[in-house]
Amino acid sequence: MMILKKLAKYLEPMGLSINSYFNMAVRQLVIQKIPFEILAEQEDSNLTTRRALIEAKAKDLGIIPDGSPHFKNVDED
Repeated sequence: MMILKKLAKYLEPMGLSINSYFNMAVRQLVIQKIPFEILAEQEDSNLTTRRALIEAKAKDLGIIPDGSPHFKNVDED
């Protein structure tokens, strides 16, 4: 069963149409914002990506100078 058909079946006993439900939901969103945290799916990064992220953060924090050697490709260690 399509999601909209399921939703319509759920809302019907309450006397609500899908359109009226969405209008109510949008109004509540404007009033209350989103009452929960929305998280993106985490990607598993490989070792090279993690090293590059750590290096960039260390440069931002001034732990290592910007002119220090860095990885140019995935074959370098």
